[in-house]
Amino acid sequence: MRDQSIDIYKGLLIFLVVFGHFLERFLGWQDALAKIFLQNIYLLHMPAFVFISGYLFKDQKISQKLQYFLSLMIPFQLFYVLLDAYYTGQFSSKWLWQPYWLLWYLWAMLAWVILTHWLKQTAYPVVLSLLLALLIGLSPINNYLFSIGRIFNFLPFFMLGHIYGKAWLDILRRLPFTYLIAIIIIVGLLGLTQLYPLKSYWLYGSLSYTQMHIAPLQGMLIRSQYLIMSCCAVFAWAMLAGKLPKFLSQLGQASLPIYLWHGLIVLWLSHLWHFAVTPPIQLLIAFCASILTCWVCMLPIFQRSIQMLSNGFLWLFTKITPKKTEI
Repeated sequence: MRDQSIDIYKGLLIFLVVFGHFLERFLGWQDALAKIFLQNIYLLHMPAFVFISGYLFKDQKISQKLQYFLSLMIPFQLFYVLLDAYYTGQFSSKWLWQPYWLLWYLWAMLAWVILTHWLKQTAYPVVLSLLLALLIGLSPINNYLFSIGRIFNFLPFFMLGHIYGKAWLDILRRLPFTYLIAIIIIVGLLGLTQLYPLKSYWLYGSLSYTQMHIAPLQGMLIRSQYLIMSCCAVFAWAMLAGKLPKFLSQLGQASLPIYLWHGLIVLWLSHLWHFAVTPPIQLLIAFCASILTCWVCMLPIFQRSIQMLSNGFLWLFTKITPKKTEI
């Protein structure tokens, strides 16, 4: 039986993804008002999405899963790179080996599928994934390359959702005063982020400690703090999901098409919008644009388009791949 609270939670998260991207494009992290929203959005939405992805992941038919993510990654990489080239007037060769902007998540899913299968062979998969998240910061290379920084930074949330997600969510939902506890945690995090503002590059999880000019031990401690705060946000909002509006479940069920298509709309609108208005008006415009974009991208045609793209790519792949000769 489908868990509606998970769909509701995904609906909230995908809206925050879209809203966060519009805020970044329209206002940016430098604006004080936008930063209040952005740092709390980024503290939650990607860790929570990764957690739910792990929660829903079945360690079966690995080859089919890898083919599916690749069948979406390649055509959408082409779409985004072409639109970027149209607006910038040039093509950057780095997109041949680096996922474009939000497409890192598809690339990460490929890695998490493989890493999960391997980590589950060990005695402590979650602990090991946490160690990898801390140690990737020691990497001497650019951690943006192939999104290796984000892959390992968010890996603990995927493993946590996959190994303990169902059991922990069941326990949390049965706690006395569940909603009160969740609200206290959320308000506490909001207050904490105001007293000690968060840095965007830590929330993105993309850079090594060297790239951030941080000593290794200090970097590990700071990353641990961010992971703990995100973990608190993930579980607090999961506890509160049952009280969120039910219509969010429709967004949650269409989270993949919204995720893949909304970036193109964000890029298009951000290049069209050049009006000088106050930050509160910009924020309101970003909010309304997010609602409209989610509504458009959840239309059945976008869901069907994803399936058609995937099927078309896989069909083409089978045609160009040499068949094994029977002996």
